[in-house]
Amino acid sequence: MTHRFFGLLLSAWVLAVQAQWPSEQDRRAEGARLDARRQALEDTYNQDMRLCYQEFNVTSCRIEARDRRIQANAQLRKDELAHKDIERQINTEQAKQRMAERATEQQQRQQEREQVLQQAKDREQRHADKLADHEAQGGKREAYEQKQREAQAHRDNLEQKRRERTKPAAAPLPAPGASR
Repeated sequence: MTHRFFGLLLSAWVLAVQAQWPSEQDRRAEGARLDARRQALEDTYNQDMRLCYQEFNVTSCRIEARDRRIQANAQLRKDELAHKDIERQINTEQAKQRMAERATEQQQRQQEREQVLQQAKDREQRHADKLADHEAQGGKREAYEQKQREAQAHRDNLEQKRRERTKPAAAPLPAPGASR
C-alpha cells in the first residue's frame, strides 16, 4: 500500500515538474532556431570575409569580421548552453522517473514473490495437517479393523462351540393345537 502511495506521489511530482518544462515540440523548435542562428552566423561571417577581400585593407577587415563573429558566437553559445541545460534536466528527470518506476515494479514483483512463497508454505502446512489427520484416522481405522477381527473371532468361537456340543438337539416344541 505504501509503495503504491509512494509511486502515485512520485508520479504527481514528476507531472508537476514536467509542467514547468517546455513541451517536446517547443524544445525542438528552440533547437531548430538555434541551429538556424548558427548557420546564419557562419553565412554572415563567410560573406563578410568575401567582402573583406574586395577592400584594400584586408587584414583589419578580417579582424573586425572575426571579432563580430566571436561576439555573436558567444551570445549564441550562451543561448545554446541554456537550451542544453534544460534538455539535460529534462532527461535527468525522465531517467529518475524510469528508475522510480522500475523500483516500484521491482518492489511489486518482490511482494508477489513473497506472497507466492507464503501461499506455498500455507499449502505445504495444510498438506502436512491433512497427512497428520489421515495418520490419526489411520489409527482409528486400525482400531476398527481390530474390533472387526475380534468380533469375527468371537463368532467363529461361538460357531465352533455349537458344533462341539455332544448333546442331542432338544425336541422341537409341539405345534399349537396339536395336543388336544
